[in-house]
Amino acid sequence: MGNSGKHIKLSVVQRIGLAVLWGFSCVVSYSPRWVRYGLVQPFVKLLLHLIGYRRKMVMSNLASAFPEKSKSEIRKIGNRFYTTLSEVIVDTISLAKVSPEQRGRNITWENGEEHRKSVAGRDWVALAAHFGCWEYFPMWAWELPDDKFMSVYHPLRSKVFEAYYRRIRNYAPNISQVAMKESVRYYISHRSKDYGICLGLISDQSPRMTVDTEWFEFFGRKTAFVDGGERLAIKFGLPAYFCYTRRVRSGEYAVRFVQIYDGVERVEHHEIMRRYARLLEQMIRECPELWMWSHNRWRHTPETQRKKYGRSTLDE
Repeated sequence: MGNSGKHIKLSVVQRIGLAVLWGFSCVVSYSPRWVRYGLVQPFVKLLLHLIGYRRKMVMSNLASAFPEKSKSEIRKIGNRFYTTLSEVIVDTISLAKVSPEQRGRNITWENGEEHRKSVAGRDWVALAAHFGCWEYFPMWAWELPDDKFMSVYHPLRSKVFEAYYRRIRNYAPNISQVAMKESVRYYISHRSKDYGICLGLISDQSPRMTVDTEWFEFFGRKTAFVDGGERLAIKFGLPAYFCYTRRVRSGEYAVRFVQIYDGVERVEHHEIMRRYARLLEQMIRECPELWMWSHNRWRHTPETQRKKYGRSTLDE
């Protein structure tokens, strides 16, 4: 059921670039922990600082989200964010040679036993975020090897990195990588009474703005979220869970599944995403440096929606 980068057509130069990138990832993956987090991570963080990776955006987003904090506090959070980002990069490339034998080393499931019993053989939706190393979430596939994990993602513009990430994520035979626009069709054609499917989505990205874009309260600002997980849950009556995540130490996280929809409750329009946004903000406030502040989360606003379409969904 897996899907790897070999299905992407690459030029000779692109194949060479992918081979170099993959070879480096394998070396890091085989390296001992002290090399990964004692040598590689500080080097990556130094590079991020030297190139000034989206620093203005990071500091602007932090200042807007935490108006009660001083400039000194914002700088400290920003510095910790770059430490986290460099760590996540190392975590991700270290997945090149990850195997089921390493189960429990990178991620543990705080209510895993209870959750396994409740979803075994069932279809359900897991709503995660760019919080910590999000590439670890499909490791749930190791917990229920007889079920399927449908990893829903947005394809990258770079063919090399698209191929690279698809190969990185292909570490279990029951993981299927599905582009968001194909998710409904794929799910319909693969659901079965013989196994359950977990539909895993990273839902904190900024979606394309349309005339119907909905806005949610998030850090005191009207914010749009990718609502594909909610649409799937409502359309097919699937329970939805928020992946409440905390960092244990470098390269290790613990996740608790919090049910935000049971699959049968009558909910108001976009109530599932409102619940998601509230839990996400709560989780970020507990450890702000773990979220991806370099994303341009607020590039769309109700005002830009009004300018483009002559109205906003907030006007209704």
